[in-house]
Amino acid sequence: MSADTAVDALHFGTCLQRAQAVLQQRLDERLGDWHGLNLADYQLLQALEHDRDGLALPALAKALLQKPAATLRQLQPMEKTGWLERVAGLVRLRPVGRQLLVEAQRTTQAVYDQVLGALGVDAPALANCQRLLERLATPVGGRL
Repeated sequence: MSADTAVDALHFGTCLQRAQAVLQQRLDERLGDWHGLNLADYQLLQALEHDRDGLALPALAKALLQKPAATLRQLQPMEKTGWLERVAGLVRLRPVGRQLLVEAQRTTQAVYDQVLGALGVDAPALANCQRLLERLATPVGGRL
């Protein structure tokens, strides 16, 4: 890798981190104001929605790209509010959690629409960017 490429990679990584932080801040604010969630909570609810039968804690943690202990700490207040339940070693959404997720998805979609609209980028450019980000977001060897 040349020195110019290394500098460009560093700049790209820094820009990517800042963009993610700004987007997370916007989502945390909107989800918090409207639903009492943050982005991490929303992502947890989404992961549980994908597997309606429930997920074991290690599988849920892997889906969230975090350690099981962190996932457990995140689950506890959500379980107390009745959004989810743990039964027979599986974590599942309860009906109220599923309804909360539907409402939070609308809010999240509105934030994403606003952000993408402000960029003024055409659909093919966004599709290319999405493909690159999906590749980048794939954990190496499936490990955290």
